[in-house]
Amino acid sequence: MSAPLDGVRVVDLTTGLAGPFATRLLAEAGADVLSVEPPGGDTTRAAQPAGFASWHRSKRVGVLDLTDAADLATVHDLLARADVLVHDLPVGRARDLGLDAAALAPRHRHLLVAGVPAYPSGHPLQDVDGSDAHVLATSGAMDEQQGNREGPVWIRLPFPSWGAGYLLAAGVVARLVQRAATGVVAPVATSLLQGALAPAALYWQRWERLPAPLSRHTLPRTWPDAALSIFPCADGVWLQLAGAVGGWIESPPVLEALALRDLVDLSETGVTPANRETWNAVFRDHDSSWWVRELGAVDVPVMVVRRLGECFTDEQSLANDHAVLVDDPVHGRVLQAGPPVRTAGTRVRWPAPVLPGPGTPGARGRLLEAVPEWDLRPVPAALPDLGAPAPLTGYRVLDFGSVVAGPFGAQCLGDLGADVVKVEPLAGDRGRGLTQFAGCHRGKRSLAADLKDPRVRPALDALVGSADVVLHNMRLRAAARLGLDEAGLRATNPRVVFSHVSAYGSAGPMADHPGYDPTAQALTGWEHANAGWDQPPTWLRNSVFDVHAGLASCLGAVLGLLQRERTGVPDSSATSLLAVGMTAASEVVVWPESGRVSQVAQLDAAQTGVGLTHNIRRLRDGWLMVDARDALQARAAVGWSAGVDGTTTVDAALAQLAALGVHAARVAEDQLDTFHDSATNAALGLSRTLHTAGYGRIDLVGGFWTLTGPAAAPQTETVPALGEHTVDLLREVGCSADDIDALLTEGAVAAPAVPATATR
Repeated sequence: MSAPLDGVRVVDLTTGLAGPFATRLLAEAGADVLSVEPPGGDTTRAAQPAGFASWHRSKRVGVLDLTDAADLATVHDLLARADVLVHDLPVGRARDLGLDAAALAPRHRHLLVAGVPAYPSGHPLQDVDGSDAHVLATSGAMDEQQGNREGPVWIRLPFPSWGAGYLLAAGVVARLVQRAATGVVAPVATSLLQGALAPAALYWQRWERLPAPLSRHTLPRTWPDAALSIFPCADGVWLQLAGAVGGWIESPPVLEALALRDLVDLSETGVTPANRETWNAVFRDHDSSWWVRELGAVDVPVMVVRRLGECFTDEQSLANDHAVLVDDPVHGRVLQAGPPVRTAGTRVRWPAPVLPGPGTPGARGRLLEAVPEWDLRPVPAALPDLGAPAPLTGYRVLDFGSVVAGPFGAQCLGDLGADVVKVEPLAGDRGRGLTQFAGCHRGKRSLAADLKDPRVRPALDALVGSADVVLHNMRLRAAARLGLDEAGLRATNPRVVFSHVSAYGSAGPMADHPGYDPTAQALTGWEHANAGWDQPPTWLRNSVFDVHAGLASCLGAVLGLLQRERTGVPDSSATSLLAVGMTAASEVVVWPESGRVSQVAQLDAAQTGVGLTHNIRRLRDGWLMVDARDALQARAAVGWSAGVDGTTTVDAALAQLAALGVHAARVAEDQLDTFHDSATNAALGLSRTLHTAGYGRIDLVGGFWTLTGPAAAPQTETVPALGEHTVDLLREVGCSADDIDALLTEGAVAAPAVPATATR
């Protein structure tokens, strides 16, 4: 099968991580991507050479200076031949260069403009060229992670860029779906801030009526349970058990099976800060291999906590092409993280290119020679529609997923305009026992049914027949029994697109193992990387890989839709927690013969940063973040740090650093209420207020894409009650009133006794 983006041409003006990663996703889905670097090259080439080799694979490269009039004219020559422009320019800078969507519309009517600045248009910081550290500091994310001490911590994982990369790629493809289906050309944008806010949707919530059973599942910053399922073994290796242990190892049957009956009295309280050392002593009685074998035998999810890059040589990673061999011109024959989203046509095309030398095609002044086959694109009669409807308007998505990863991806498709139907068991999605449920189910409709009941099958088949996309994170063996694997779905609806999320991939020895965000963080090395030098591993509590797997599944779904719109044949896609975790670790490469991992920056033991040039520090009235962006800033930052002490105020330090030209910001603290009380965040759709029948008012995080401009009001949303829309949905797919009554009476489907309603 051809790749979904075959024939699509992309001009990439981005540097760093988020934009290059997004365009690599497009390139390995078939797009012809020309990466335009500034004279001297993207600074990431020198600062993170292993990462650069991964993030710039499968592209061509050229050199232009956007401040030079002749080079800017060459950019426009390229745009006349391209389908998509991707840039990461701050809002004002893009406007000044005439590279914003409004300025480009009259000149390049065919062009889809996609932006990924640090902050979205309309935000007070929209003109700041911020980094991941800047966004993590100003948003309050550094203050949300538990650390080895009190106060904010430096977060080693640059998850704003990773989230923004998935969001940008999915937004571009969704707009291409819209173009293929309707002829409409419209822009799309996201930002590092929106990438950072995606996981915050799971815990930055305010509830009017929080049910008592959910009170321990709001993931508060001070919640000790989040780190209580990581244990040291006799061989010095750490193990991560699923979640916060609850219901796993401390249950009496498990303790008896492990000959730990003397600890049965602890099963009532589980693992707590008070008895943690008792549990640690138990685990130190055996080495990690013993525990993995014994816990696996009683079906307790467990994972060895590894270092960054160690899993690249793992049998599971290789079996699923989560690690791929690349002959890189700089690093040689190495293992890199593979594409995190797999479709029939996804492939690594070639290694990251070296900069063209003077006088060669692609060098400054000769860039058009690098793309001789790019002819001029047809010019449509109408200008691009800057106020076009959401790109997936009119498409239907069925969400059979549970907890976070699958449902989050389906919610994103809803944010892109699709009608999302949540199909869940009669007892409800297991995620309903977590407040994260609200952060994964905005805007959906709920149908509750016993999918194993044969009386439900005709209605289920009709529902699948009405769908454009089915997305879930069931284990495939169980899904096949319900006819919800690719073969079963296509037998019912040959045009349906299937997007699947697994824990560790569909092949290999761990294909059928259950997986969770903590076990994925452990396997891919991030629990060590985020903990600080020589500190016990720690879980990044925002379930970042659950969210990234959801974003990746959203991208896979729109790639499948685009393939169907262009060829008439739907595609399927797959991603996993392991795939996105390894992608986040793609700042390293691994030499396969020796297993050696390229060097990475180490977070210090106090979790304050990675040296004098990238750190946070406590000053008299708060915390300051310093993030030097080049060698000149680094020298200035080192000199400045020698003369500062705890008597300096944050504002005074910011003024001093601004005079030196060093990027810095105040580390925001306790931002939950500030975020949701902000009129700006509400206007941008970043903060959403929902009114639900069961929970009353809920304030949630949303608005991960800017689709129609900052003034656009978010769509009416709610979080559905269990089975709230069962009757309506059964009617929509042709069930008669008598059939519906029979299904309800026989208990094959469920609906609220009084239909729930909700309004914004």
